[in-house]
Amino acid sequence: MTEHPLVDLHRMAADRILDMVGQAGGPLADASLWHLEVVDTGILAPGMQRIVVTAPDLDGFRYTPGQDLMLRVPRPDGTPINRRYTIRRFDPVSPAITIDVSLHGAGPGTDWIRRAGVGDHIDAIGPRGKITPRSDAAWHLFVADETGLPGSLAMIEALPATATILAVFEVDAPEGEQAPDVAPRAQLEIRWLHRLDRSVPGDKALLHRAIAELALPETAGHAYVAAESAVVRDLQALLIERGLEPGQLSAKAYWRRGLPNADHGEPTRPD
Repeated sequence: MTEHPLVDLHRMAADRILDMVGQAGGPLADASLWHLEVVDTGILAPGMQRIVVTAPDLDGFRYTPGQDLMLRVPRPDGTPINRRYTIRRFDPVSPAITIDVSLHGAGPGTDWIRRAGVGDHIDAIGPRGKITPRSDAAWHLFVADETGLPGSLAMIEALPATATILAVFEVDAPEGEQAPDVAPRAQLEIRWLHRLDRSVPGDKALLHRAIAELALPETAGHAYVAAESAVVRDLQALLIERGLEPGQLSAKAYWRRGLPNADHGEPTRPD
């Protein structure tokens, strides 16, 4: 029996991604394929699920805060679809990887995360991603919605205690706030924006207003922006308008409002 051609295309794409893992000079040169097992899962905050995974060879895992794992989520027909989630924490002793996932909307990735139980298995490729803390910056600005919050917190925790850090995070309500696991610092300021009933995820208004009014240091810092794709584009333009150079910006679109991410895990591109 001949399989549907779309199934063949899905499998070809999956094979090509696997072929790139560990290949010198390629986009996944520093990544590995991991056969992960769920060891813990539960609700971390309203709309945020925490999942902890391990693997027999995970003691060889090396990553930089801000990088992610590409989970190869199985579809009903058995073919994988890729979904990328930032690593919240790696415990080399257990060893275990913690991933926090915003459950906004529905899709194969969030559906799998919701259903996952202890003992379930999934393959993943990683670590991957180039947005990591910049050691040469005089100050750091983190701007994110819920999807960018885990990576932002991981990077904040990785910066030295002497670093000057500003953060502006948007969540639904105060119950969604999460503090970084660091000792109190005079140079760390986090401002929380609560949508409540005034806005919806993917609306740029709250973050735009906050960043437009934010007092920025005059020295050369670095901004990390992670949110919905149109919001990220808007904030990039605003920060450049406010005097930052393109090289002072690390921007990552995690999703696109109204559309599922593409099979490779990135937001669907605008028409």
